[in-house]
Amino acid sequence: MKQEKTKTVRFRWSIDMINEVGNLRRVPVALILQTGEWICRRENYMWQYVRRYENGDIETLITVQRLKFHKHFDNPVWVQYNPNHLRKEDIEQLERVMSSVDHAHLTRVDLACDIYNIPLTKYDFGLFNLTREIRRTKSGDLETRYWGAGRSERLIRLYDKKRERTAHKKEDDIPEWAEDWWRLEFQFRQGKVEKWEEEILDKMGSFQVLALDDNDDISEVDKAVLRAVNDDKFNFKNVGKAYAAKIRKMVRENVGFDTTVADMAIIAFKQQQSELKATLEDLMIKYNIRPEVEELTRYFEIVIDESMAIDYKLDENDVAYRKAFRKAIKNWRDDKQLSPEQ
Repeated sequence: MKQEKTKTVRFRWSIDMINEVGNLRRVPVALILQTGEWICRRENYMWQYVRRYENGDIETLITVQRLKFHKHFDNPVWVQYNPNHLRKEDIEQLERVMSSVDHAHLTRVDLACDIYNIPLTKYDFGLFNLTREIRRTKSGDLETRYWGAGRSERLIRLYDKKRERTAHKKEDDIPEWAEDWWRLEFQFRQGKVEKWEEEILDKMGSFQVLALDDNDDISEVDKAVLRAVNDDKFNFKNVGKAYAAKIRKMVRENVGFDTTVADMAIIAFKQQQSELKATLEDLMIKYNIRPEVEELTRYFEIVIDESMAIDYKLDENDVAYRKAFRKAIKNWRDDKQLSPEQ
């Protein structure tokens, strides 16, 4: 008799992408000499360090782009890389780049959760007031789901990682025991970058799948509405405010939904949280990267000290810059022993 394989449910969290912006002091030697697999894209002021595979695929490991404009930096540069994919020789290339960048600060951090042996085609986040998008294969299978706009402070993406690896002819990356392999990616920008830990815990709590069949505490009418909401086919404008609020509350509190996967993912996150935090902190220390407000505060302190004045133009709509500038002014006043009125 043929023995059935035991499906092992696993969760693995990782830092999936780092974006930072700083002031380019000089063009890195790695780019001048074109050592390694660097590709120069002059039309975009961009260099990309890549890895080439035998099947013809090219994976971008590091991207360096000189920006045409920045509010404060004279020679702004944007750097992007995935620390998980860098080998020893790749890290050496990144070190050469970062040694030429001053005032580097985080502008985006992506975290990924790989979920094995649980099909997630029917899962959703019980979140409202955000953009949603679903992409399907030609056969109608779920390929990717998005929650949030592309340039928003937070974007969540769910996609079939096993299908993606197969499509790129990288079946060797798929564990033998993985019948299903889905990836949840959380992309944080601006103010959400420094709050990634609490954001993960908060948003994962609403990762849910409809579970109404055995629930006798919910009326048939409410069940029908919850099904419509889950399928993105319910228009809240067609019902009264009180009933709309009731349904939204049920979704937010996971009434009529199963959150077992979310609960397991949160447990895994808490187990790996200190390791993730240490990895990010090590990168920031190694490449002298600081949180946005902290680094910009330091930058403004230098500007104020050199100019001996605080009449500096600032975009009042930019929260991070405003906080940094005000902090720099306070530090400058304290150092000069000036009163707020002076």
